[in-house]
Parts: sequence; C-alpha cells; structure tokens
Amino acid sequence: MKIGVVSDTHIPALGPGLPSRLVEVFRGLDILLHVGDVCELHVLEDLQEMFTLTFAVWGETDSDEVQHYLDETRVVRFGDRALGMIHGHQYGEAQKRASGWLNRLFRRAPDPGTLEDFLLAQFEGENVDAIIFGHTHVPHVKMYNGILLFNPGAARPGPGRQPSAGILEVEKRSISGKIAYL
Repeated sequence: MKIGVVSDTHIPALGPGLPSRLVEVFRGLDILLHVGDVCELHVLEDLQEMFTLTFAVWGETDSDEVQHYLDETRVVRFGDRALGMIHGHQYGEAQKRASGWLNRLFRRAPDPGTLEDFLLAQFEGENVDAIIFGHTHVPHVKMYNGILLFNPGAARPGPGRQPSAGILEVEKRSISGKIAYL
C-alpha cells in the first residue's frame, strides 16, 4: 500500500494553492496524510475531494477552525501497521519551557531530549511502526529504535528551500518512506 504524506502547505500565506507537481506525485494514491500547517479548512476539503481517505493533524499556524476540526495527534492503522501523526511544533514548545530560567532553577519542566526521543514519547504505549511529522520544513527519513521517523518536508517551504512531499510504502512486514521533490 502506498500513502501520500504532505506537511506545511501554508495556503494562502506562502502560495495560492497546492503545487501542481504534488498532484502528479500523488496520482493513483487513495490515502493522504497531512501533518499540519494546512492553515485554512478549504485546503483540507480540497484534499479530501482528491483522495479517498485523508487523515490530518493540526499545526501551530492552522486557523482556529482547522484546530477545532482536527486533533493535535492521532494514530491511524492500516492492516497490522500503526502510524503516529503529529505536526512537531510541540518539541520547540517543550524546549522553551525547559530552558526558561525559572524552570531550570526549580526543575519544573523536564528536558524534552532529542527530537527523536520526544517524538517517541508522544506515542508511548501506542505501539506505532512509524511517526509522521512536519514543522521543520526539512525532509527526514530515519529508523530510530525500530520506528520509522518520517518528515516529508514542506509542500510550501518558503524562500530558499525546495518543496517536497513523501510516499510511504506500508507492507505486512515493513514500512519505508521516500521523499519526492516538487
């Protein structure tokens, strides 16, 4: 099974619509995962019209309407495989809380550790095979403690960065991801 993965579409702030190449890359796929910063609800509605199944979580730049409609994290299952979805801005928020001088003084906020450890902690007890995230606008494909950590990059990354998306291949005994530059 092949699944399209997109993040950080930032419409309309960084562009009027989805990159045309995104539709080409995802042609023939029925399932889409969007891991945040959709921004406006109509973008998600457009995606839902293009793909049979569309799953999404919200990011920090999403409108109140989008945040009301979506969860901050979720787990989706395809056969025997479980995929955790999170935007990833929560890591930066945890770092800020831990680095505040009052928190350091009284040790109230725990150090979130590495991004990888933080992501695993968000889905502790869920027995996920992969964690799909966005936010950084940087593609990332890495096995960590037996779990695939996958960031498709950003469909609308802003000046100086190349837009990208991802495709996950979910099979009975394995899961892998590849980045598609737009």
